[in-house]
Amino acid sequence: MTASVRSVAKAAALLQAFNREHQVLTVRELAAATGIPRSTCHALCQTLVETGLLEIHDVEGYQLGRSLAMLGGQVIERTGLIDAAVGPASTILANTRTEIHVAQYVPTGIVYLLRLQNGRRLPNQNKTGRHWPLHTSACGMAVYAALPEAAREKHARDLPEQSLTALTDASRDFLRHGYVISNISQEGFRSVGAPILDQHGEVVGAIGTGDARTLMTPARTHEIGLAVRRTAEAISRGLGFLPSFTPGGRRG
Repeated sequence: MTASVRSVAKAAALLQAFNREHQVLTVRELAAATGIPRSTCHALCQTLVETGLLEIHDVEGYQLGRSLAMLGGQVIERTGLIDAAVGPASTILANTRTEIHVAQYVPTGIVYLLRLQNGRRLPNQNKTGRHWPLHTSACGMAVYAALPEAAREKHARDLPEQSLTALTDASRDFLRHGYVISNISQEGFRSVGAPILDQHGEVVGAIGTGDARTLMTPARTHEIGLAVRRTAEAISRGLGFLPSFTPGGRRG
């Protein structure tokens, strides 16, 4: 591997060190996270700032730069997920009178792409662009439930027992109803979600909604869950998934 190629690999490692829990990192923290010497980290960070891939935060720290948002936007547009989701998601928004979220599946979890509201603003943590591991939300659990077993393993690795139980319960709900239920994504909330498939039958994301747990009676949860499942099916068809989508994420 040439020196220039190694530098690119190290720069990529620095960018990948940032996540939801570590949005601002110092050179010392980046060196500890990547194993790259501090002097090299500092030089690479300066170059990444010049290219817009990193930004300086409070003099000493760094955060991801706006150029990454533009690059990521191209990947999102390429999937066609937002275009396919807007119409069906708007319909369910009118019918359920709840807030709707559409998320894209990425190797480390999900990223929320679309948030539709009907005027009744709910205190919700799922802001557009936010990244979450699969076990922390209904959308993420819906993705997990529809993944092949081998792909599930990496998302379940090293999770606490409570999280593993939640994923198991969500997978069971999906096999039974075609949607998942989550009570842990936010205190006092109950959410439902269903996976979205592309033209190859691969999981590319999920759609979800929810409300205060006191309002989500079993009957209303099931009613909204079925609506979310049908909306996920419509979005999947918009992405070219022709066979009907059945519980378990298999071709029907």
